[in-house]
Amino acid sequence: MNFIKLLIVYTALLFLPFSMQAAEIEGGSIAVIDAQSAIFGTESSKQAFEELTASKEWKEVEEDLQLKINEATEIQEKLQKESPTMSDDEKIDAQKRLNSLSQDAQFLNQKLSTMQNEVAELVQREQAPEFQKVVSELMRAKGIKILLHSNAVLGFDRGDPTLNLTPEITELLNQKEE
Repeated sequence: MNFIKLLIVYTALLFLPFSMQAAEIEGGSIAVIDAQSAIFGTESSKQAFEELTASKEWKEVEEDLQLKINEATEIQEKLQKESPTMSDDEKIDAQKRLNSLSQDAQFLNQKLSTMQNEVAELVQREQAPEFQKVVSELMRAKGIKILLHSNAVLGFDRGDPTLNLTPEITELLNQKEE
């Protein structure tokens, strides 16, 4: 019986340094951030994506995609309604056209995604130096020793402004842009 008590005491003593460390961390020396959300939440980032979606190239690709989708929908509706009276050759031709339209739509979707990714990379590249500077200054000002990416932790109080620095970083980046 005494052995069990001794084991419990030693186990408690073993974890004492970890609990003291956790208390120090609660004192404000750790925080989290979602860097991508912070950067893409800035006004200049929003403007860059608005300019992309308003561009002639974007609108042309988007319009072409919508035409492909509309045509595919019409063919599907025709197949549903007229399938019993259609010949096998007509059904095969309709299915070939649907397959072709599907491939075209996938290509156009990929093109739109590529355009978005290019803008995203440009925004990140342009804002990276200022982002690093703002993060470093804020960490120093708040006495933060460890900054983790919000996806790297299993859980945290997302509403706690002392813990989640993402909104504050976005605000500071917006102020630097003005």
